Amino acid sequence: MKISFPSAIGSKEFSSQGVQRIGLIGAGLFITLLIVLLLAFKPLIARQAELRIYDLMLSGRITPPVSNLPVLVGIDDESLDAYGQWPWSRRRMAALIERLFEGGASVVALDFLMPEADRTSFDVALFEQLQDKMLSEKRASSPRTAFQSVVGIDDNSRRLVDAMGRGQTVLGFYLDFEGLAPFRSKAPPKSPQGMVMIGGNTVKSVFPKPAGIVRSIEPLTGAASVEGFTNAVHDCDGVLRRVPLLLPYEDDVLYPSLAMASLLLMSKNRSLSMHHEAAETTLVWENRRIPLDVSGNFLLDFRDEKKTFARYSARSVLEGRLAPDALQGKIVLVGAWARGLGDYHIVPSGKSAIGLSIHATIIDNILSGRFIARPGWAAGAELFAVLFLGVASSWLLSRPGYLFSLVTAAAGSVCCFWGARELLVYKGLYISPLLPMLTPVAVMMFLGLFKYGIEAHKVRRRNRDLIEAQDTVILSMSVLTATRDKETGGHILRTRRYVEMLARQITDLPAYAELNENAIDLLTKSAPLHDIGKVGIPDSILNKPGKLTAEEYEIMKQHTVIGAEALSQTISASAHPENNEFLHYAQDMIKSHHEKWDGSGYPCGLKGEDIPIAGRLMALADVYDALTCQRVYKPPFSHEKAMAIIREDAGRGFDPDVVSAFVAMNGEFARIAREFSDEASETTNGQEKEIPPGDACTA
Repeated sequence: MKISFPSAIGSKEFSSQGVQRIGLIGAGLFITLLIVLLLAFKPLIARQAELRIYDLMLSGRITPPVSNLPVLVGIDDESLDAYGQWPWSRRRMAALIERLFEGGASVVALDFLMPEADRTSFDVALFEQLQDKMLSEKRASSPRTAFQSVVGIDDNSRRLVDAMGRGQTVLGFYLDFEGLAPFRSKAPPKSPQGMVMIGGNTVKSVFPKPAGIVRSIEPLTGAASVEGFTNAVHDCDGVLRRVPLLLPYEDDVLYPSLAMASLLLMSKNRSLSMHHEAAETTLVWENRRIPLDVSGNFLLDFRDEKKTFARYSARSVLEGRLAPDALQGKIVLVGAWARGLGDYHIVPSGKSAIGLSIHATIIDNILSGRFIARPGWAAGAELFAVLFLGVASSWLLSRPGYLFSLVTAAAGSVCCFWGARELLVYKGLYISPLLPMLTPVAVMMFLGLFKYGIEAHKVRRRNRDLIEAQDTVILSMSVLTATRDKETGGHILRTRRYVEMLARQITDLPAYAELNENAIDLLTKSAPLHDIGKVGIPDSILNKPGKLTAEEYEIMKQHTVIGAEALSQTISASAHPENNEFLHYAQDMIKSHHEKWDGSGYPCGLKGEDIPIAGRLMALADVYDALTCQRVYKPPFSHEKAMAIIREDAGRGFDPDVVSAFVAMNGEFARIAREFSDEASETTNGQEKEIPPGDACTA
């Protein structure tokens, strides 16, 4: 036998699935466009996340230094223990520099500033004592006069000038971009002799402009071969990843950093050229093309900390304890790294690095020709990756299956990270994988929520359909009862409303706390089935116009047992009896709605609280309706008389609490009795009249 289904149903389901998939793809594309906006206007948190991922990828590129040219000499804890506090006298610094040149150093770079006269010098100390005495005697409040503005150069500084003149030296200076430096110099710094800059017009669009400069005193800057700035650039998370190699001061003239100036002194080629094309800036020196970022900064390729640059204590140098060739032909970077003195920076590894090692890393990076660059096409590649992954993820994730969605998103994110890491580690090209990685994950999460919403809507719709089908079955069964008992149709509608009102009224009492909204709803739905057992009563008894005999009455009383047994079999036959809660309520109501509070009812003679709450509620509703409606054996009683009868029977036939609830709601009972009278039921063909929400529950 061939079974066929209506084609309209299949086409409707297919159309619904198609619309849903189009909606899912549209939602995925919307998320993709939002990520594109993030790509164009990155918030701080996105920039910080990109930098963290960059650090993670960079850890796979760490290698030992390629060049042994830079050597670090520092004022460390050992040197301070031997020679006292920092800063040292310039006479001692002169001795240190002389030792370095005697050891064969090609270039000595001093990574500190000396913008004032040396107060440890005897002539400076004598000058300040005389000045203090004069100001004290005159009790003047005029500002003090700097030594160098009166005398010129102190003895210790003169000694340092002589030492610096013995070889090639680089003296540090600081460019002030915030206008906060207390000392200013009007004269520009000293450039390497013969330095030529080609393409200098690029500085106007690439490099930041400083507000001022802090230099050492003039005799020292005059003695230095060249000056180099010591500025570093920290990213928004406080980590040092990039440094400027060139910065402008006055008239957009470019000056080299301390490390770059040291390299230029070592080389005969001091010609530099700057190229700025599309989104790439390149500094060309000798045969090296040094990539710079959009702000003119150089991305540092950090070296292995366990196999780092040679370091020597200043004390070891002063006491001549170095190997004869330790400094031969080297660039010696001099600074302080004692605890509390050092110029420390947080680097991508998460550890601290001294300023001297940063300068050494710059030198080693440039000499090795192994650079990290962000190519001009990086932004386009990131945009393409976001769009491609967004479209692909939207299409793939619109298909059913959560596991498939999860695997797809994870695979897309892993591939983005792996590809970006491979480019950085082996090619030195930095492409940010953050937003491409985020795209499939964000699309998966959003579409997952979207799918959940769709499925939740389907479940709600199925539940609504199930409830409607349930109500229809209940109504059909009650209508079946009405076809046997001509007096039952309106009775079913009224008693349903009465039960609902009583249930809501007694919920305020502690003994009836279990009557929540769901329980009340189930009681209300169950009410129409309370007389379903009458279908098993013979018509001769059920529709007898006169009074029933004792034997006939016993048969009539069986309708409670017949109805309860029918529902019991229905519940037992169900695959999940525990889920048919409303049938359990209905079974209790059918079997016990003729029980009496004093135990004189039927069929079981239950007493007091042993009677289920469903039966107690229906007992009163059933009697009130029987009293106020016309029967073949009696005329209808007035509402007042019916209420008096029920109140008198409280504690004998009815639960006193239920009677109290009835009295409190008696006006509503009267209204329902009028609106759902048998005459009204006939005019509506057995259909329930619409009652405004809450009317049946208002006291």
